[in-house]
Amino acid sequence: MKENIQNASGIEMRKNLVTGAIAGCMLGVVFGYGFGSLWLGILVGILFGLALAFRLSRFPPKMRYPMYIIRRMLLAGSLALLAVFVFTFLLDRGLGQTQLILASLLPIAAWTLLVVTLGMAIASLDEMQRRIQTEAIAIGFAGTAIVCGGYGLLSLAGLLPELNWGLVIFVMVFMWFIGKLWTMWRYR
Repeated sequence: MKENIQNASGIEMRKNLVTGAIAGCMLGVVFGYGFGSLWLGILVGILFGLALAFRLSRFPPKMRYPMYIIRRMLLAGSLALLAVFVFTFLLDRGLGQTQLILASLLPIAAWTLLVVTLGMAIASLDEMQRRIQTEAIAIGFAGTAIVCGGYGLLSLAGLLPELNWGLVIFVMVFMWFIGKLWTMWRYR
């Protein structure tokens, strides 16, 4: 199946490139710190963001989101990852309990923004695409419950280490992605 190349207008392309560069910079901070070279991480992140923005401008996703919603999702997702990174960075700084509570509000606010952005994105879809997303979320929820429940039972049996609850969100997103692929295939 061949995708149609669509040329975005010059203004839309610039908006996409700026958004991609900002989101890439946020991701670059996370990866750069992890690999020991902050500037290299930022540079690679910006280049990755620009490439992603160019790709989105030429080949929009199959789910028919308005382009401004795609930009919001990209920024909100990058901000959420950066906020979690900042929180884990601050954990190692020996902050007091009150400061840690305040620092924990940063990723909570960023994840809330991401959830609101995803809700707005789903609300912008037509009926069929909304049904696909709803079924994908249901599959993701059930898959996450199965994986986390099974892992929890195996850790109670002493076969696996205790569950890191910070990883549950990644399992949920992965299961949502699997559910989306399944429902898109089913309704093709």
